[in-house]
Amino acid sequence: MTSDDRHASAPAVPPPAGPQRPSIATMRRYGDLLATSGKTANGPDGALIASGRLGDQVDLETGRQCAWQCAANVLDAVRDELGSLERVAEVVKLTVFVASAPGFIEQHLVADAATAYVQHVLGPDAGQHARSAIGVAELPTGSPVEVEALVRVR
Repeated sequence: MTSDDRHASAPAVPPPAGPQRPSIATMRRYGDLLATSGKTANGPDGALIASGRLGDQVDLETGRQCAWQCAANVLDAVRDELGSLERVAEVVKLTVFVASAPGFIEQHLVADAATAYVQHVLGPDAGQHARSAIGVAELPTGSPVEVEALVRVR
């Protein structure tokens, strides 16, 4: 098989995202584990709390507010999926992505707000989790922060 043959049988590239975009799964179950897709810093009205990168257009306190909102959006999605947060045995891991300007090294301080929200809502036992705080160049829709979770359910 030549390189051209492999490319000829590859699926077509989907069209750019837009109003006609097909729905993307926001949850995936693996036994007693529930993995969420990333949630951005959209407030209750659907608008982003802020836009841009930490260390540039967004200050640390605003970034922390964004992380808090992202974590709230993650737990809202989990509640919608499970019917109740009472079914959450524990949050296994949070991954916090922080859109970061060059030289910004305080991703962990932004992620602390997401951790604080999860522990505030679920308590110190179910809310205790492993966490990664990762600096990235850009995030979807210009959100400064995106949070995803791995949750163990009852």
